Amino acid sequence: MSRNYRKKRKPGNNIAQNEETMTLKEISDTYGIPTSMIRRCFPAPQTRYYMDKNGNRRSTQVWSMRKIEKALHYQAITQYLEKKKQEEEENILIDEISLLYEQYSPDMYIEKAKKLKRTFIFHVGPTNSGKTYDAIEDMKKNTPGTYLGPLRLLALEMYDKMNASGVPCSMVTGEESLITEGAEVVSSTIELCDFRKHYKTAVIDEAQLIADPFRGSAWLKAICLVDADIVHICMAPEALSYIKKLVASFGSPSYTVNHERLSPLYFGGEIKGYEDLRPGDALICFSRKSVLSTTALLEKNGFKASVIYGALPPEARRNEVRKFLNGDTNMVVATDAIGMGISLPIKRVIFTEIEKYDGRQFRTLTTSEVNQIGGRAGRYGLNEYGEVLSMSDAPLIDAKLGRTVKSIQASCIAFPREVLDTSYPLPLLLKAWQKARRNDGFVRENVQEAEFLLRSLKNIKGLEENRNLVYDLITCPVDTKSNELVGYFVKCAKAIMEDRMVPLPSFGTETLKDCELEYKAYDIRHQLLRRIGIPDDSMKRRRAICDRISELMLENKEEYILHCRICGKELPIGSMFNYCEECYFGDSEGY
Repeated sequence: MSRNYRKKRKPGNNIAQNEETMTLKEISDTYGIPTSMIRRCFPAPQTRYYMDKNGNRRSTQVWSMRKIEKALHYQAITQYLEKKKQEEEENILIDEISLLYEQYSPDMYIEKAKKLKRTFIFHVGPTNSGKTYDAIEDMKKNTPGTYLGPLRLLALEMYDKMNASGVPCSMVTGEESLITEGAEVVSSTIELCDFRKHYKTAVIDEAQLIADPFRGSAWLKAICLVDADIVHICMAPEALSYIKKLVASFGSPSYTVNHERLSPLYFGGEIKGYEDLRPGDALICFSRKSVLSTTALLEKNGFKASVIYGALPPEARRNEVRKFLNGDTNMVVATDAIGMGISLPIKRVIFTEIEKYDGRQFRTLTTSEVNQIGGRAGRYGLNEYGEVLSMSDAPLIDAKLGRTVKSIQASCIAFPREVLDTSYPLPLLLKAWQKARRNDGFVRENVQEAEFLLRSLKNIKGLEENRNLVYDLITCPVDTKSNELVGYFVKCAKAIMEDRMVPLPSFGTETLKDCELEYKAYDIRHQLLRRIGIPDDSMKRRRAICDRISELMLENKEEYILHCRICGKELPIGSMFNYCEECYFGDSEGY
């Protein structure tokens, strides 16, 4: 409704008894308009008087049909009704698409799996129990083989170990390929499993991740379809029941090898200060800011620490690991990136925090996370036992360490690309997949980030005409929480759609944060080019960024130390807030 019309509104007057009218509820029920919008956009109501059943005179607020019909043409109302009509039509299509998705389940993989002749060996046990080691030793004797793991760093570690032991090995990940002449083994992240090749041996690591809603479909597909005579599946105990049942549906023979932890693991209590720290400790934080602040505080107190966190490029992380192994540093400060099998000679794991941000909210660590991370303590052959300690809420860590984790009940199934060939709009295909009815035995791959990236491309022409290409682009790994990286992704995707040269990143390398953005942007460019079959020549530049990060890591770290926002006091390791205790509890003026 226009501003001029609002000025002309007058209080309601009495209305003729014979004039046709409707109440607020009647208008809302008839036209589907919220009552709040009617009050805001319609002219002032009029008063109608009537006699109730007891003969008492009553009144109610009504609108005449003449005014209702006029109000229905106001811009705000027409826009709302048009949007509502579109949503109703969209929901009908979503219901149709949801029925289409009913046919997609693990059954489509299982039928193919029945045709492969394989024997499965389940390696089951906690961290540091030799599961992966035994599987790899068998693969060394029975090549050609493939190692399939969750992290690029693990694929790189396996690549190094294989070549060092005299078994030629290549590495293939989303970020880079290292090809060794005459390679008998391929080490890769699980998403890049080559299903066209036949192997004598395949090793699938960290298979409990089959239930992960973002990446679990890669484990499901690998277990069902990797073509190998012997398939070793390494997993935490909570995954055995489900994976055993899955493999049984193939009709393939299998047997289980139970692994016990090679060195005992104990809870060591609470760490109270720097005087309780020892060389060889690993301190666990749950944010980049905490990692850098903790590292700076340690170095200020005479320790030298290697740094491992998710935003750090893989090559830079590898350099940090190497420094610790060579004795250039005597401690490790890491996020939970350390939990997935990175082999370090750590005796004690110390939790500096007990909460982490999982992308949606801050929450307490799960039992699985405590055991996965804490289990890195006490490397077999170097330590008689491992020890887990805490700087925060020690009883919680003690209660969860060693506790049995609830068994996995479902696997994750990938979004079916086949539906891209239907006539339904791509946005609706993704939305319907998210809303489709849950099925027993599997969860649907989470495509929220793909939906977000698709919305970011809405002003680019040709999205529906090139939907297979668009789907390849929007499923590229992009940190959607970073406006800078999303913006760079849009520029690259637009260039690809318009058949132009993909732009180079320009975030610079002045600071550590600049370097991290620059490296991630180069990674986005590499992933996009790989998906459209264009060679990427940025490896030299990415390595230069890693070298620059190593330089920055050696510089004065005191700038990363956190201070109280009110009084400026230096905050200790593990501080959950940006205030010291005195200011947090209101002892400082101005809080």
